Amino acid sequence: METRSNMPVDADLPQSLLRMIDQPQYLLEANVRVERSAVRAFAAATENANPMYWDVDQSIAVCGGEPAPTAMLSAWCRPEPWSPSDRQSFKALQLHYDLKESLGYPTAVVVDLESIFLEPVFVGDQLKSRQILRSVSSVKDTRLGRGRFWVIEVEYLNQRDQRVGVERFSCFGYLKGDGL
Repeated sequence: METRSNMPVDADLPQSLLRMIDQPQYLLEANVRVERSAVRAFAAATENANPMYWDVDQSIAVCGGEPAPTAMLSAWCRPEPWSPSDRQSFKALQLHYDLKESLGYPTAVVVDLESIFLEPVFVGDQLKSRQILRSVSSVKDTRLGRGRFWVIEVEYLNQRDQRVGVERFSCFGYLKGDGL
């Protein structure tokens, strides 16, 4: 079986998981807008002297706004560990934890992470994210144990619903064993 994203899927998966493939889950609107002070704190921590992060007039003249470092993309949409409003009740990459539980794998690792940057993010942008299961493999035996690989994409969108970036997580959930 193949998904719309042309990644193979094990047809022996439970129907509940098959229905999740390519369907956005866990929409999270960031609690804060992209902030100049956070951009500068990041640039200072990484000793990044790029004038686009330090000189507002120059960044507006060159970029049409104050850009945020691409490495900060996921930082804007991380769920808070606690909130008095309790408005969201899930973790970052919650879909990964759902798969571990659904498939009965107590242990899982991220084996690959790819970041794709599509549009610049600027100070003042209001971002949101959503998680999408792209594929789940058949059962595999590895040195870690017996389990399945899965791919989850986290899409980031701005206030105009433009995709500004994607993080693609390739994971392996497994039962510890002798392996290969």
